[in-house]
Amino acid sequence: MIRGLSIALAAALLVLPLGAHAQAQAQWDKTLHDFGTFHESQGNRSCAFAVKNDGDSPLVLTRVLSSCGCTVAKYDTEPIMPGKSGTVEITYSPTGRPGPFEKAVWVYSNGEPRKTRLAVKGVVVGTAETVSQYFPVAAGDLHFTTLTIATGEVKKGLMRQESTVAYNGGSDTIVIGFDNNTSHITCQSVPDTIAPGGIASLSFFFDSLRSPVWGINDDNVTIVATPLHGNKAPSNINLNMVTNVVEDFSQLTSEELASAPVCSLSSTRLLIENIERGKTAAGTVVVENSGKSNLVIRRAMPACKAVVAKVDKTLLKPGEKAKVRVNVYPAQLQGNVLNTQFTLITSDPANPRITVRVVGEIK
Repeated sequence: MIRGLSIALAAALLVLPLGAHAQAQAQWDKTLHDFGTFHESQGNRSCAFAVKNDGDSPLVLTRVLSSCGCTVAKYDTEPIMPGKSGTVEITYSPTGRPGPFEKAVWVYSNGEPRKTRLAVKGVVVGTAETVSQYFPVAAGDLHFTTLTIATGEVKKGLMRQESTVAYNGGSDTIVIGFDNNTSHITCQSVPDTIAPGGIASLSFFFDSLRSPVWGINDDNVTIVATPLHGNKAPSNINLNMVTNVVEDFSQLTSEELASAPVCSLSSTRLLIENIERGKTAAGTVVVENSGKSNLVIRRAMPACKAVVAKVDKTLLKPGEKAKVRVNVYPAQLQGNVLNTQFTLITSDPANPRITVRVVGEIK
């Protein structure tokens, strides 16, 4: 084989004009192949890319690199003589990969160009098992990675982006819209239409500066899915987004910390006495600012619907006090024991969140 290649090279050099440089030239019939839409159950899809040597020296394909393990390439390893053609065969495996795809293969050679990008693309309609594995939350024809987003802590003044991915398992194109009644969440779908077997990324931007409350924000956004054809009515899909808005004390100087407000409570355990099933019971916790600057009470945040906590004053000067009145609604409780809590959120940098346990026995 090596000897045959040497003879071919020598023959090519003999016919070159003096001073010319022999060069292989790779001319591809195409660089992209579209498989279209096909079902995962149909198995692997393959296509061939033809390359012609338009140069005056043998063309050698030296190596091929794939962008991922789902794409495998086979290529001619024999030299391609001037005027002759070779092939690169690319096979894509759709198993466990529902939705649209585009995968690249890089072909290296001794000719020009030295490197060529070949690509295959298409849309895989997943099996029921694959769709449920990668998009476990079903809502009609749409399937989502999640419809419950826990954002975590966001410092006041900053934004946070979260997302979910939607897969169209139906036979009609779906247009995505949003019914959002919040001023602090912005919604976006890319793309805003999903063809059968296609996917879209739904992003939700939480603006903490516009958030109406400190602490836990429990928001709901409605995703409106409208079929593009037919007479089906739009579907309303609820997405829940939970975000904890906190204050950023990291920029305070040592002098500011020394003169900061201090939140002191009369007790962190409130016993509610004489609770009767059909009546509202109440108790009180006293808050005092024992620091050196004004204390702001941001929120009294109960842990359950059975308890409501209200503060009679939200701005406390040094030495001032406020009352937190706690109402208990026994009808919202199961069993005869009250054991819950509320969290007081303040501008005290040393202890911005204080939890008060609320206990009692229902007669």
